[in-house]
Amino acid sequence: MTGARFDLDFILTARERFAGLEACARMASRRRDVTLHFLSHPLLAAILLPVLGYAWVAWLLQVVDAVSADGLAALAQRFGVIDGLFGIFLTWLILDQAWGQLARFWGREKAMRAGHEGVNWGVQRLRADSEGLAVELAARSTHYRWPAFIGLERTRRFVLLMLAPGLGVAIPRRAFASEAEAESFCGFAEARIAEAGSRKA
Repeated sequence: MTGARFDLDFILTARERFAGLEACARMASRRRDVTLHFLSHPLLAAILLPVLGYAWVAWLLQVVDAVSADGLAALAQRFGVIDGLFGIFLTWLILDQAWGQLARFWGREKAMRAGHEGVNWGVQRLRADSEGLAVELAARSTHYRWPAFIGLERTRRFVLLMLAPGLGVAIPRRAFASEAEAESFCGFAEARIAEAGSRKA
């Protein structure tokens, strides 16, 4: 590492590869207005899912009770429009979140089984200088010039060089020799990205 060039050699694991992709995706969702995907946050999910789950089960039990006692025609009498719409919304919300989490888990595991070391993960060399950022694996090499990036984000595990909302290059923090080196890289990259942005403007 020098003041104008950074050289990082590390082994990128499959799980880190997917964790980095998810970290980039969270950067995009973090900036959205309030959406129905708020339950994706682990802390909110831990607090709200039991409450919503209890309300949902209670609503379903009332539906079953009404249908078993008086048939489908009793539903309209038992539940008003607001209660019925709330139950339908709650059912959709919980199923949507459950399906989304399952799909992400299954897709990640399937990709990890199908992936090959050197194509998506494995020994990785990263080079950054005044011209741009080069990422080299055994089977491929990608070079980005600084105008390709729209910003830099920091998380507990990654330094994220964002190419677009939800898409970026994730560098594990453990790839740096120290936190000081990580911050030095971040400052260098942010300055290059800002300089490239000012030229485009």
